Amino acid sequence: MINLAVGANLALESDYWRLSLRFKQSIKQEIGLAVLPLNEARQLVAPAQLGHLPDPVWMTTTLDEDGCGYGLSLAVKQLPNPNITRLCVVLYRYGAFGPLNLGEQVSLSLPEVFQHTLPLATETASAMIIAEFYLKQAKWKVRALAESSAYGLAALGRRMGQDIDEGSPFVTHGRPDAGRPSQEAWTGSAFLVAPQVFMTNAHVVEGAQHIQLSSMQGKMAGEVLISDATNDLALIRVSTGLSVRPLPFRQTQVYLAEAITTLGYPLASLMGSGVQVTQGVISGLFGAHNDVRLLQFTAPIQPGSSGSPLLDSQGGVLGVVSSSFTNTQNMNFAIRGVLAVALLEAAQVEHSKGLETAPILTAAQIVSQTQLAIWRVECRA
Repeated sequence: MINLAVGANLALESDYWRLSLRFKQSIKQEIGLAVLPLNEARQLVAPAQLGHLPDPVWMTTTLDEDGCGYGLSLAVKQLPNPNITRLCVVLYRYGAFGPLNLGEQVSLSLPEVFQHTLPLATETASAMIIAEFYLKQAKWKVRALAESSAYGLAALGRRMGQDIDEGSPFVTHGRPDAGRPSQEAWTGSAFLVAPQVFMTNAHVVEGAQHIQLSSMQGKMAGEVLISDATNDLALIRVSTGLSVRPLPFRQTQVYLAEAITTLGYPLASLMGSGVQVTQGVISGLFGAHNDVRLLQFTAPIQPGSSGSPLLDSQGGVLGVVSSSFTNTQNMNFAIRGVLAVALLEAAQVEHSKGLETAPILTAAQIVSQTQLAIWRVECRA
């Protein structure tokens, strides 16, 4: 049996697979299993299949008696839509109520063919794509993944074009959803792009009924001006104009290995109210599966970093920090700045443009010039 590392792929000989997922601890009432039927663009073209709901003809799921695993059977010849060329296997916390770490470790295996094992003990995300079965040149293959979604399955589904109910099936009398607190709260980051407009990720503000922006300068209420779930971008409008310089957007080409800086509010409940700074380089000009919307970079990020600006050495915005692969070394992604500018133009929001003649800045100078424009986003459902 082949042990697949994250990113490795393997051609499969049949079109019916009886898979096993095993955890070190019981996950029965905490971690759910989902399979997402996607097209080549990684958009949902059929309903997401949740393990606790009635199975379609092409999929069967069972929860092991000890609560430490799932059985999953996939029959791809029975798929209902010819546009389905990818099946993503997702683990998620019911209600996004905490990270996946309580499982400690998960192993996905197809007996006598492959095994893919991921440590979960330090995992901070609430959902993760652990494998992708995909059709290429009329042959099905499997790719081992560790693609996390800090804000859960619902946020992941929204980015893929569909609303998914991530609520727990294990209800308690008097509580409609035992897996989701009545006042769920989460945080992200945002940066000023106009006197009364901030930019962040769509998945940060998704499902938020109340939005507050905060920094060392104070707090203020915000509302979603526009949200683009496809490109995972959103604009937040505030009622008070700030006497802070909005961040300018880079107008020129992005190059491999150029230095970048991110500022944001990762793990806000742990790290406190101050902005955090990390540095790295542009390590790829595409995202996973050659996604042209994304830039890959090496600066470390954590949950709460989503929505942070990716800055070049002149303090210009190259992109908006969006996602990462867990259990890999600094494989992080940002939405390209050109897509952010397109959203601003669609919303008729005037924005600043970076100058090619702007001086090269030290890291300390970048922080000094930009940190007042970067705020924490606090959301409540």
